[in-house]
Amino acid sequence: MKSVFDPTVETREVVMKCPRAGDLLKNYRIDYVRNGSQPIGEAIKEQNLNSGDVMNELNILYEKNKDHQRGMTKWEKQKVNALIQYIIDAHHSYLYMVLPKLQDMITNIFNKYVGTHPELSHVHYLFSILKIELEQHILIEEELIFPKILAYEKKPTLNALIDIKEFVDDLKREHEHIGQFLKDLRELTNDYKAPEDACDTYRLAYVKLDELESDLFQHLHLENNVLFPRVIG
Repeated sequence: MKSVFDPTVETREVVMKCPRAGDLLKNYRIDYVRNGSQPIGEAIKEQNLNSGDVMNELNILYEKNKDHQRGMTKWEKQKVNALIQYIIDAHHSYLYMVLPKLQDMITNIFNKYVGTHPELSHVHYLFSILKIELEQHILIEEELIFPKILAYEKKPTLNALIDIKEFVDDLKREHEHIGQFLKDLRELTNDYKAPEDACDTYRLAYVKLDELESDLFQHLHLENNVLFPRVIG
C-alpha cells in the first residue's frame, strides 16, 4: 500500500485529506487545530506514541475511506460564503442546541455526586466558563466577523483586510483558550470515563462532552486551517 501521509505532512493536512482522521488524532490527544502547522511526526513523538504504528493507522484509515471522501465536500475549494454558512448551520447551530442541555446535566451530576467525586467541582466550573465563552464567541462571529469577511470578499480593500486580520488574530487566541479548556476537561474526567457508581445522566454527560470536543475540533479546524487562510493568506 502506497503511503499518502508521511511524518513531514502538516497535521492539519492529514485532517483536510482525511476528515475521519480527526477523531483518531483527538483520541491520541494530538491537537490538529492549535498545532495545525506542526508536522504529524513531531506531534506523534510529543505524545510518546509509536510513530510507525500511528502513521500506519492514518494511512489505512485514508485508504478505507478513500471512496467515501471523494463524495465529501472539500471546503478548501468552496466559496468563502458557502464555508461560512456551513460553519453556522452545522457547528454554531449544534452549540446553540447542546450547550444548555449539557449545562443542566453537568449541574445535576455536580449536585448529586460532588461529595464522592470532588473533581466534578472543577468540571462544573470549567464547563460553565467554556459555555459562556463559546456563546459569546459564535455571536461575535455571526454578527461582526463573518459579515466583515463577506463584505471584503465583495469589495477587497487593504484597510478592510487589516481590520479583518486583527479580528482573526483575536479569534485564534480565543481558539487557543477554548482548546485549553477542552484539554483540562479531558484530563479531569479521565478521558470522559464515568466512574462505576455513575448514573445514566452522569454517563450521558460524559458522552456528550466527548461529542462536543469532537465537534469543536472540526469547527475550529475549518476556521483556523481553511477559512482564515483563505481570507488573509
